[in-house]
Amino acid sequence: MFHLMIDMLERVGFLIAAAFVFSRSKWMRSYMSYQGDRRNHWRFLVFFSLYSILGTYSGVEVSQYAYRPAPWIESVSPTAAIANSRTVGVIIAGLLGGVKSGLIVGAVAGLHRLSLGGFVAVACALAPVLQGLLGGLCRNALKKRFRNMSSVTLAFVVGIVGESLQMTLILLLSKPWDEAFGLVALIGIPQTIANSTGVAMFFMVYNTIESEEDRIGNEHARKALHIADMTMPLWKMDLADAIRAITATLHEETLAVGAFFYKNGKEQVMEGRKTPYWIDLPIETQMNKQIGHFRLFYLRQQDDSPSRRRMLNSLAQLLSQQYTFVEAERHSQLLADAEIRSLQAQMSPHFMFNVLNTVKSFIRTKPEDARQLVMHLSKWMRNNMNNSSKTLVPIRDELEMVTAYLTLTKARLGDQLHFVTDIDEQVLDKQIPPFSIQPLVENALVHGLKNSNRAGVLKLSIKQEMEGDEPGIRISVEDNGVGMQTLQQQQEEHVGIALNNIEQRLRYHYGAEQALEIESKRNEGTKISFKVRRQPWDGL
Repeated sequence: MFHLMIDMLERVGFLIAAAFVFSRSKWMRSYMSYQGDRRNHWRFLVFFSLYSILGTYSGVEVSQYAYRPAPWIESVSPTAAIANSRTVGVIIAGLLGGVKSGLIVGAVAGLHRLSLGGFVAVACALAPVLQGLLGGLCRNALKKRFRNMSSVTLAFVVGIVGESLQMTLILLLSKPWDEAFGLVALIGIPQTIANSTGVAMFFMVYNTIESEEDRIGNEHARKALHIADMTMPLWKMDLADAIRAITATLHEETLAVGAFFYKNGKEQVMEGRKTPYWIDLPIETQMNKQIGHFRLFYLRQQDDSPSRRRMLNSLAQLLSQQYTFVEAERHSQLLADAEIRSLQAQMSPHFMFNVLNTVKSFIRTKPEDARQLVMHLSKWMRNNMNNSSKTLVPIRDELEMVTAYLTLTKARLGDQLHFVTDIDEQVLDKQIPPFSIQPLVENALVHGLKNSNRAGVLKLSIKQEMEGDEPGIRISVEDNGVGMQTLQQQQEEHVGIALNNIEQRLRYHYGAEQALEIESKRNEGTKISFKVRRQPWDGL
């Protein structure tokens, strides 16, 4: 019995060494973690099924109350049995994979054992199924205490119970009973101790691997947070400068041989060199819209380890959150600037003086027109106040405010201003950033028509537009004034700054490189337009 135990421990040691080698592979380490990748489940089942079959083949043939050492077992005589390590693979499969995995591996191992024959074949075929079920039922208990030393003890106990089940089945189902009893008396204790020790040893090895993974994971987490701390202030730069600075930081801090930034499939920033092995870090907004991705190149495929990939995926999420936060902060500031300028325009003494003077002159001569002007002034001021705190407003509300503004202006200018509209009624309920149209109208009046020697014509167009497969709404303001050369010539002017504000807010919402499209000819007029692209929440 002592020699049999030594012989079986040697075979168990061989199996544990094989398991250790395979557990170092990427897919096995990924799956065997309780937070692992379930896509590798089929590999897990195949590995432990073959592992259990190997435990059978590497067993010791037992016959006539004695055993005969052999390096490999191919068949079993009707009066013989096998002292084997099949239980190790079956119970480990159940403890790691759960009831389903334990049953599948146990069934495969049992059918294989049944095919070898012997007077205990039926009992030894049924035992692995029950052992796999036992391991699966004990999985949650093991999972709760997985990183403690008690997990090894629990695995040892489950191994003892599993082997006891097999010995019980041999006594209950195998005939003749006296030979079954003699077999259990010979192999019961050695096989139970050897296989239980094997299960426990596997989890000792597994705990070591998990501890190593935890250590590497903690180091990577600290590295990701360190890089995130370095990149946070960089996002506050202009986007192009921020991308260049962050690419250089990633190249230096991640030890990649190359760091590139891609947008729309094109290389925008390049640091270092390319290799066949890379990892992508996508940068996305809150609306899951990708603005581009960083690509880190490594010398070897081994550098693309699961722990490193998890770290870089977390870093990509942090970078995306940083970008979203900074853009939201920038947008809030832009909206606040728009609100301030709107209130400034609303309370402009010059504008209010002109409107009130016009109302005063109409009171005696055109009292109904004066009443209408007061209503338009009230509507314009109310819309300014209501929209100043919103991120998006219906086009209808924006159009109503522009109409009120132009009505007040036309009452003063009379026949010097003609206002023409081309409005698609179907799009009026769509959402746009507030104060997107009025500054364009104000720009046309102040810079286009003010110094013109002819009657001014101002045209506002809001039409649905299909550009390729992307639907949208085209909004344009056109005048027949003196024209302008570039938007930069107006940066010092109030309205010019307002146009820049609109441009940045449109970029935030729709991501266009040049949100405002300006067509202008000297002494012929200017047309400024932008396209409202479809949003995830929009029904365009």
